[in-house]
Amino acid sequence: MNDQDWGAPESEILETIRRVQKSDSQAVIAHIVNVEGSAYRRPGAKMVVFENRVGVGNITAGCLEGEVLDIASKVLETRTPLLQTYDLMQDRDDMWGLGVGCNGIIDILLEQIDSSYQPILDAIDQGHPIGVATILSGDAPLGTKAYYTEDTGFSTSEDIPNWLSNELTTILPSLLRKGKSTTMDLETSSGKARIFVDIIAPIPQLIVIGTGNDVAPVVDVGKINGFSVSIISFRKGINISEKFPNADQFYYSSPTSISSIVELNTNTYVVIMTHNFVDDRLALEHLLSTPVNYIGLLGPQNRFEEMLSEFSAEGKDISSNFHRIFTPIGLDLGGGSPYQIATSIISEVLSIHNQRSSGHLRDRQGPIHDR
Repeated sequence: MNDQDWGAPESEILETIRRVQKSDSQAVIAHIVNVEGSAYRRPGAKMVVFENRVGVGNITAGCLEGEVLDIASKVLETRTPLLQTYDLMQDRDDMWGLGVGCNGIIDILLEQIDSSYQPILDAIDQGHPIGVATILSGDAPLGTKAYYTEDTGFSTSEDIPNWLSNELTTILPSLLRKGKSTTMDLETSSGKARIFVDIIAPIPQLIVIGTGNDVAPVVDVGKINGFSVSIISFRKGINISEKFPNADQFYYSSPTSISSIVELNTNTYVVIMTHNFVDDRLALEHLLSTPVNYIGLLGPQNRFEEMLSEFSAEGKDISSNFHRIFTPIGLDLGGGSPYQIATSIISEVLSIHNQRSSGHLRDRQGPIHDR
């Protein structure tokens, strides 16, 4: 595993699963399903391990990846899921606990990637979040799954008993709305089970409007932070796929036709950086008619005030949308190089996507991860 594979974002993990599904290769996925105490990653973190011991993604800061590579080989040999617990509080004096942010009890589920992952990929392709309940112990086989999306409802395999199916039908919708992966114990007079509920959201979409040289750093930083990145050009004479090979999709449009060529929803984040005042103003006005809740506009405050003056002269009041408009764009990090500016922009987008105030973690009360 190289450093780039280790740092793979969630979007790359899902694409890796897709590649395994479409090929003859075999691979294991390791999930963190429960954490007691502190840990680098929280429940829902994933890592894919191929039969040649190549890993993609991470579940710790290096504390357990070597162990997981070893165990994954056994899972592939037996074709049987495995639940493994590591007590890094007890083992803090050995190499696992030294200086790598691991000081908790971590439960890891390892299972071979098979057809049970297809409903997950289907939901993500359709832009729907999905709740996946996986049996960890109790009155159903380890690794048995049930699924819930608001679009298709509840589905499960025949291995889940009726009482558990009824329980999951009740709890999965509310857990999906909360959006946090968790492990829980269920028990009725008919049986008991420990389940891991993994909430998997569609990949967030970052749309960058513009083709200047400052676009490439935004694409790169957006990609490594897990966004699917699209570029829209208002000039057809530019080969945008050749100029920005790291982007995922490429479109040509006019400023007032963006929503007709690409789907815009609340999981879409748009950065306008054409450096053309008229194009930027037209694109901004068009985007305000869509559901996107982040519209970043490159440029100084007085440039935006000039736009507001023109809107006002046309009898248009956009003040009710100020909460969606971010200009000057980015967090105040103080950097001025292209990649520092891109980091500032994507940091702001992440804070909106994760519903955080983007303050210092030292000032945050309680754990840094939601639990």
